[in-house]
Amino acid sequence: MISVGIDVSKGKSTVCVLKPGGEVIKPPFEINHTADELDSMVSLIHSFDEEIRVVLEDTGHYHLPVASYLSSHGIFVCCVNALRMKKSCAQSIRRAKTDKIDAVRIAPFGITYWSELTQAYDAPDTYNELRFLARQYYQMTGILVKAKVNFSHLIDQVMSGISDILQS
Repeated sequence: MISVGIDVSKGKSTVCVLKPGGEVIKPPFEINHTADELDSMVSLIHSFDEEIRVVLEDTGHYHLPVASYLSSHGIFVCCVNALRMKKSCAQSIRRAKTDKIDAVRIAPFGITYWSELTQAYDAPDTYNELRFLARQYYQMTGILVKAKVNFSHLIDQVMSGISDILQS
């Protein structure tokens, strides 16, 4: 039983490899989200002779490339809800928060909940593209609405009463 905890950030990840009992096989290290470094991580994971489960924190869209790359290479990947991970890590007295500490906290989660972990499904490319485009659309419409509200407030401050004239 080996748990690989990955704290995913934009463009890089911090990885920690643990065995039961807190035995650290590989202390936290960083990898960039490039094909070469992800290939080296896949090689590292396949080099172990035991059953391995990779646990990622579900971070919106940053974890998707890493999760899909690992699962496409036949590695068990589980994406855990960020709130569930936070609740699990809240049992610790220390409140320090760095990528290395997060990776060290994610890995034991995999060992503790080994039997409950479910493999992240490998969605078709069309679904992933549509989901990505929908997120981009919602983000852009949110920005547009905020810009309109800010513009309206700015006009009210500079030329009070102009909105009444423009509406008529």
